[in-house]
Order: sequence, then C-alpha cells, then structure tokens
Amino acid sequence: MSLISRHHDLRDADKAAVTALATRAQQADRTPPLNEAAQLALAGRGSAHVVHWLDTSSDPAIGLIGYAQLDPRDGSVQLVVDPDHRRQGIGRALAEQIIATDHPTSWWAFGNLPGAQALASALGLTVIRGLLIMRLDLATSPLTEATAMPEGFVLDHYVPADLDQLVAVNAAAFAHHPEQGALTAADFLARMDEPWHRDEDLLVARDARSGQLVGYHWTKVEGPDGEVYVIGVHPDVGGHGLGRALLETGIILMRNRGASTIDLYVEAANQRVVEMYRAAGFEVTHTDVSYDYGKED
Repeated sequence: MSLISRHHDLRDADKAAVTALATRAQQADRTPPLNEAAQLALAGRGSAHVVHWLDTSSDPAIGLIGYAQLDPRDGSVQLVVDPDHRRQGIGRALAEQIIATDHPTSWWAFGNLPGAQALASALGLTVIRGLLIMRLDLATSPLTEATAMPEGFVLDHYVPADLDQLVAVNAAAFAHHPEQGALTAADFLARMDEPWHRDEDLLVARDARSGQLVGYHWTKVEGPDGEVYVIGVHPDVGGHGLGRALLETGIILMRNRGASTIDLYVEAANQRVVEMYRAAGFEVTHTDVSYDYGKED
C-alpha cells in the first residue's frame, strides 16, 4: 500500500527524498528522469510554480516510491518511479490521479524507455513531439576556426546590463517553444547562479551600429563535458548566418576550455536547425519525447 499526495510546496525532507529517488532512477536508466527546469522548480528557484505529486510507501523503511511534477504553464508532467518498485502499477496509479485532478496536456519521457512506452500505451497517449540529443566529438571535429560574424554584427560576451535584452531576444527566438520561450529574468538568473556559469561563456551578437543584443550562444562547460546550452537569434535578423557563426565560435570556446565532447538538445521538427548542427559534425545519440492524446505532427 502507498499514499499519493499533492503539494504546492515541499518540506526540505521531501525535496531530499525526491532528489535521492531521481538519482537512483538516473543510475538505473542512464538518463535523468527530471530535466533542468524541473530540478530548479524542485529547489524553489526560478519563476515556475509547479505542482508536486508524491507516492509514499506505507512502510516507513521504504519511503518515497514515486514522484511527478506538473508545470501549470504548459500542462506538462514529468514522472518517475523508484527502480525497485516498478511493474507494480505505481506509475499508472500516480498518472491516473494526476489526470483526474490536474488534467495535464502532455507527458515527458526522457530516453523514451520501455516502461514509459508501456505507461503511455496504457493511458492512450501518442508521441507528439521529439527532442533530439546530439553530440560532437571534438577529437574528430575538423573545425579549427569559426565563421566570421556577418557584416553589420559584432561578437561580444554577456554583461549583467544585458539581462532584459537577453530575455527579450530569447522570447522572440523561441516564441513557439513551450518551455524555453517562457523563461523570465528570474529564470535566467537562477541558471546564471549555477556553478558552471561564467558571463564570458555566454556569447552575444550585437548590432554593430546600435549595440543592441540580437543573438546569443550560451555555452556550458563542466570538465570534459561541453554543451550548446542555448542558441537564440532574434527573428528580425534571421537569415544572415548569425546562428552558424555563434555556434562555431562557441565550439571553439568550449574546446579551448578543455571540453572533449559537446552535447545539445534540439526540437526534432526543426529540420533547418538540425541540419545546421549535422553540418557542424553533431550526431543524434538519443531522443526524448513528449506524449499527448493527439497525433504526432
């Protein structure tokens, strides 16, 4: 037996239990069960006011066996069951409670593992969106010099006075992206507070005449692991090659910082951007998917 409960805020002990559960799941599945946004929301950082669902065993020695987080901004859910308690109907019972109470619109499945596929099938869900994880091995990358910035634009790095412009460019660049486009200044600051962030690693493109920020490449380096954290270009200056120049400049920067591989996440449906990454040497390693009751685009 277990108890399913719904919360807007969690005690520190519950947050620690969720973190421990997520760590066990990641070790078993080799992919994180919660994305960065969910982890920040769990810690109470950023602008998201999420709903937490806990499934706790009636045996105190066992404790938390299931967790789900619903983001009311887009109605998406991320759900994880303890590896030692799977195939017992825990995930389905938790999902059905969430459906009856919060009426979610979509469900993330990171890595789209067999258990997630089985749960989605039981709930009558269909894949509606794919998120590709791509990787570049710098040992085999032929890139030695970045493409120059297009005429009329200059390369710079972020300074705190850029925050409002950065948020505005991000919102415009990702206007149709349900997560990235909704980020606020508080969300950016929460990420900038992470140990890996350095202002000089957040590359920005400026209009050469006005100095206005029009694009950016936020790079992330932790030891040998690099990441194209986000690239955004304002639609008003699209088509000039800014994305490619920012991408290549960031790759060179991360190589010089000691990265041996670089990962990135990109919408599978955005074929133009996927091809830009393929041309730079990135290859798909796996796919995260979002399930819904509709049909895949």
